[in-house]
Amino acid sequence: MKASHLHLAYGTKVIYDDCNFHFEAGDKVGVIGVNGAGKTTLFRIILGQQQLDDGEIDFGNNLRLGYLPQEITIPPEHADITVWDYVASGRPVDDLQSELNQEYEKLAKYPDSEKILDRITKLQDLIDSYDLANFDYELLKILDKMNLGELSDRKMRELSGGQKSKVAFARVLFENAGLLLLDEPTNHLDVETKSFVMNFLRHYPGTVLVISHDIEFLDAVTNKTLFVNKTTHKMKVYKGNYSDFRREYAAEKAAEDARITEQEREIKRLSEFVARARAAKRSNTALIGMGHQREKVLAK
Repeated sequence: MKASHLHLAYGTKVIYDDCNFHFEAGDKVGVIGVNGAGKTTLFRIILGQQQLDDGEIDFGNNLRLGYLPQEITIPPEHADITVWDYVASGRPVDDLQSELNQEYEKLAKYPDSEKILDRITKLQDLIDSYDLANFDYELLKILDKMNLGELSDRKMRELSGGQKSKVAFARVLFENAGLLLLDEPTNHLDVETKSFVMNFLRHYPGTVLVISHDIEFLDAVTNKTLFVNKTTHKMKVYKGNYSDFRREYAAEKAAEDARITEQEREIKRLSEFVARARAAKRSNTALIGMGHQREKVLAK
């Protein structure tokens, strides 16, 4: 996953100014920054809900996205299905198999169609990625580990808000998407469920981007940190989890403060020299000449 030269502004309010980042497949990335820096906006761009002014994000070929927003809304058409069926719908195998059968029917009429053959290959690869042999086992495991087993036969409309959030999270984990986008995922998790989710994500084969204020969660799961800087409108990738980022960022700030202090000391020294040169007699051409040179350095 690679982002190149991202630019975004709302009128005069700049969000991103020539931002770049690159993640390897399987990276677990904490997306951090102050409120309003553009963290959730980045997710909306990845999901195709927000257009950039310039730049692009390359996800590679046929990368499926899984998304868990902060606020969970269950679609009306899913209100009367069971928790089991709702989570299972994260892997729409029946729909894909039906589409695959239709493509084979088309192929019988047009056996030389490369377009149809290509679509058949993609559909079959997607179905295979859902690991049908372990479909029920993996679904049952996720429901059980997230303490949702007793709710598996309940209708979605019967659940509380917190229960719906956990079920939605279970569905996202079960999807087996190549890229997971998680926005404050631990808000409704108890200690036991949170422990399972952290372990699950650490071993997840896909790439994970997570926005969270939960330091324990970020430290346990992530191996990279994407810092979205609201002041500079830039992004920077740091190796390591949130605690690693804090140490490196603090060292960067200390070095920057030291550089600024030294620069201010040099500015003062040059300013004093230029002032003496300006006050010198016209006959002191050497001092005046050096003053002009120092003045140019001071201006820079």
